[in-house]
Amino acid sequence: MRRLIDWVQFEELPRIALLRKIKICLISLFWVSTVSTIGMAMMNHEELNHDLLKLTASAGLELKKTLVNGRSHTPEKTLANAANLTIGIPILGIDLYKLHANINKIGWVEDAIVERRLPSTIRITLRERVPIALLQNNDEHKLIDHKGEIINGADPSKFTHLTVITGIDAAPYAAHILSILKTEPELFSEVWAASYRSKRRWDVHLKNGMEIRLPETDPISAWSRLAMIDREKNITDRDLAVIDLRVPKQLVVEPNIPVRGKGSRT
Repeated sequence: MRRLIDWVQFEELPRIALLRKIKICLISLFWVSTVSTIGMAMMNHEELNHDLLKLTASAGLELKKTLVNGRSHTPEKTLANAANLTIGIPILGIDLYKLHANINKIGWVEDAIVERRLPSTIRITLRERVPIALLQNNDEHKLIDHKGEIINGADPSKFTHLTVITGIDAAPYAAHILSILKTEPELFSEVWAASYRSKRRWDVHLKNGMEIRLPETDPISAWSRLAMIDREKNITDRDLAVIDLRVPKQLVVEPNIPVRGKGSRT
């Protein structure tokens, strides 16, 4: 039995080793072939991709129409330049992420939705910024939205009906003061500007030149009280320079004297 076992080991071991070598060679050849194929594919990736897109376009998957919804203020030419889409290009080759990013760089655009609708349509839905006021910095005006952000590319001369906002760091608080002033529509219709004073309170300027000084605390109640008094006594139609509402439950007025002393205001 020992000799039999020894003989089997002697004859079978070289055979097993040979099979292992053949197996290793075959595996090596397979991986070399695979790596070479992948390498060639990578080298010609752009060419292959281009050819495949041409095939899809010839099959009808090409851009024939661009639909735009929500465009009100965004100039058509500005949007077209940002999108940079050409009729007839393969629709599957359009990078929607890049298209979305380019459109969002437009000053008027707050956000956009870009959709690929096969076989031949790109749909762009815009959510534009809503202008709420004109921010004045020295003699320059900029259009701002509800966040106080400047709407780049907007023409302020087309929005002269909006309230002018002035003062250091006033822009982020513009929406808040405007919401207060609009609670009294009749009185608000006579407002042309609001100045942020000492980064804590507002002066409101009427179209007739009158200045309304609102308190830092509870300005909405002071504004409502002024509106009630105005409805009863037409106080804003009088020849006054200032109506001061900073003292609770009091109303202090300054007559419209041509030359008045100047002092610091807070």
